Amino acid sequence: MHALFPLLAFMKSDCYNNRSIWKLQELYFIPTITGDYNNEEIKTIPVYFVPLLLVIAIQFLATYFAMGLSLLIESGWYSVTGSAGFLDIVDDAFSLWSSQRFNTGVLLIYNAMSIAVFGLWYYCRYGGNYRPALRQTFHPAAIAGIVMLMPGTQYLTTYIMSFVAALFPHWMDAYESLLETAGLDDQISILMVVCSVIFAPFCEELVFRGVTMHQAKKCLPFWAANLLQALLFGIFHMNMIQGIYAFCLGLVLGYVCNRGGSIYYSILLHMLFNFWGTVLSGLIPFGDTTFSLIFWFLFGIAMTVGGLIVFTSGIRKLQAAGRSSAMPLSDIPSGTE
Repeated sequence: MHALFPLLAFMKSDCYNNRSIWKLQELYFIPTITGDYNNEEIKTIPVYFVPLLLVIAIQFLATYFAMGLSLLIESGWYSVTGSAGFLDIVDDAFSLWSSQRFNTGVLLIYNAMSIAVFGLWYYCRYGGNYRPALRQTFHPAAIAGIVMLMPGTQYLTTYIMSFVAALFPHWMDAYESLLETAGLDDQISILMVVCSVIFAPFCEELVFRGVTMHQAKKCLPFWAANLLQALLFGIFHMNMIQGIYAFCLGLVLGYVCNRGGSIYYSILLHMLFNFWGTVLSGLIPFGDTTFSLIFWFLFGIAMTVGGLIVFTSGIRKLQAAGRSSAMPLSDIPSGTE
């Protein structure tokens, strides 16, 4: 945690909040500076993919840290016992790196680092409220809408994934190979379920709905900001199958976070989505006839649309009662916090 203190101090500093040359708080790079001679303003190019690049860098850092640590431990153990040579150590290390146990450990390290970094970023830069007043943030109808969205988004994304896999079977082969390499084709451990259902939603919501969408809202209308963060969310998964359905899910998560005025709504939906996909995936009926396939597809559409309507109705009731403590992002003027 001590390594994060300079980052926290920088985010709180005047340098970070200064709207002059670098505009770091808007994630801008300066390609050209025209100077005062022509009385022209400094032109900037918005770079919204910095959070994506940062979280990918954290992934690599966590992976290589875990690999180096495991190799160091094995080398130390074998040097003490003298029971194996160098090639045996390397073989054992490669065997460990392809196991689900190792991938779970990497996920834990990566999620912890990402939640710390982007949690601080979201809190310091955008005033993220991690302890919201329940009566001023949540409404029973909004929660009911989130629950309805869980099966709706699962059915729609699963059908989209199946349709894409039918059109491009080599994409599905690559996806299955990725799962096998990561050790996720076997029975998933409880710790992996915890990572997927709890830590991953917190991490990804902070990165994409917490930081990226807030950032994009400064210069773009909500629909464009939502489209952009969903696209980056799909790219983040680094394979076409997951990327396409993650993009679709990201659009819904962005709307929920924006309309609800709280990142906790998108975190809750993301948790339920991952829980259904990880634990209850075998319970999803799809049918093996044309009629059943059409029925469940329409069921997914109905639950998604109905969930969005119920959710929006709950938020409107919350705001009409004057209890809402958070203004939806769509109501925040461009260039303000």
